[in-house]
Amino acid sequence: MRDITMLHPRLQELAKTWQRNCMDRGIQVKIGECFRTVAEQDALYAQGRTTPGNIVTNAKGSSYSSQHQWGIAFDFFLDMDINGNGRKDDDRYNDSTKMFEKAAELGKSLGLGWGGDWKSIVDKPHLYLPDWGSGTKKLKEEYKTPERFIRSWEPKYVKGFKPAADGVRWWYQNEDGSFCKNGWFWLQEATGGTWGWYLFDEAGYMLTGYQKGPDERYFFLSVEKNKNEGKCMVTNDQGALQIAEYDWGRKQYIISA
Repeated sequence: MRDITMLHPRLQELAKTWQRNCMDRGIQVKIGECFRTVAEQDALYAQGRTTPGNIVTNAKGSSYSSQHQWGIAFDFFLDMDINGNGRKDDDRYNDSTKMFEKAAELGKSLGLGWGGDWKSIVDKPHLYLPDWGSGTKKLKEEYKTPERFIRSWEPKYVKGFKPAADGVRWWYQNEDGSFCKNGWFWLQEATGGTWGWYLFDEAGYMLTGYQKGPDERYFFLSVEKNKNEGKCMVTNDQGALQIAEYDWGRKQYIISA
């Protein structure tokens, strides 16, 4: 499958960086094979053995012996006219100018492993995460199956306020990766460790200023760029706005004397 999103999250990022680095040095490459199912790997293993073609792998799919089955490797090919005939499609694996080695060196500089360093079978268009060695033995010992390994990729999120994409406003991310949105949330801000009610719109942005809540009532939320940003403000007996503390017992805001 040529779907980079099925690879280990760290490999996805490294692959993108590697492609950019290759481009910067005039090496045009594209990502080929990424994740493989058992059936796909078994079909490839059969090539040159029970089906036509050359032998290209020693890894049976049913044995989980291919790095592709674990999502820790991808293959690549050249997108360049190497032989000068005006075409690229016939030069995808043309290594007459050592272009695969040059591309691989850029991958290795990022910490990737290269199949071209293997003794059997040498696999020049292959880059992989070397955290578990050059094979799959350690992965099989620790995780047993690719499915269990892939489940371990689930990101661990640190809950808290995070700068929004615009670099100005705020989001709040929960431990499960979701974001607060479309309502009021009782949250703790990190600067001073204080708690308060914060209002978020349907896109997950924390609101400030004069805002209408879900119950159609209006509120003024602090616009100050400090620990009180987004907190509800009420007027004192002089009509001046100030941050109010929330009394859980009475379910209402109170103004400190």
